[in-house]
Amino acid sequence: MRNIAIKKAVSILENQYGVVFEELTALDFFARDASWQTVYYANKVKKIYAWEVENKFKNDLINNLPPQSQVVIGDSHELILKEFQKFDLIVIDNPQGCYGSNKQYCEHFEALPLCLKNTSDNPIVLFNVKTKPFNYEDKSLWQNERQKFYKKSNCSNLSLEFMHEFYSNLFKDAMFDTKFGFDLLRPQEDGLHLFVYGLSKNRERIINKNDSRKHHG
Repeated sequence: MRNIAIKKAVSILENQYGVVFEELTALDFFARDASWQTVYYANKVKKIYAWEVENKFKNDLINNLPPQSQVVIGDSHELILKEFQKFDLIVIDNPQGCYGSNKQYCEHFEALPLCLKNTSDNPIVLFNVKTKPFNYEDKSLWQNERQKFYKKSNCSNLSLEFMHEFYSNLFKDAMFDTKFGFDLLRPQEDGLHLFVYGLSKNRERIINKNDSRKHHG
């Protein structure tokens, strides 16, 4: 069940949007042992970088991935800050709730903006979105982080329409135009969706923003 959405996403990207995976350099931000999602596109891409924080998954991760893979054990949020590779495909199979050694991360809220700084000009990004969090009433930290990120006082049941508009604006603020976007239900949890976007870096807006900064500097 865990791989249904990623398999559908790959099929849609190839058949409806003409994505040629063989030309892409990919990053799996939360690789785990690669068996949940990564194996279904790893053999298609030119090269895949697989990052995982837990060392216990290292051997399985290496064994499950093709030779053109680069496996690194470490905190992906820290690794991305040191990475100079520009990725064409980024998959963020993010956990739900807050996580990390000090509960310093939440869902994809930190990961996605970081990843958008390390993409090629026309990246494809996939990440988990939770519209209806479970056991949400008992998790005040999670509630607070969702409220801050989505800028809404109640994030216990967010519509897909709101979510797509929100991410389109987030990409725009990061200087990307949204070429296409779609979502697929991940059946293992209620309200869990895989969001898939094709983006294009807006060079004209970047130049205008830099010029504006110089003018006001």
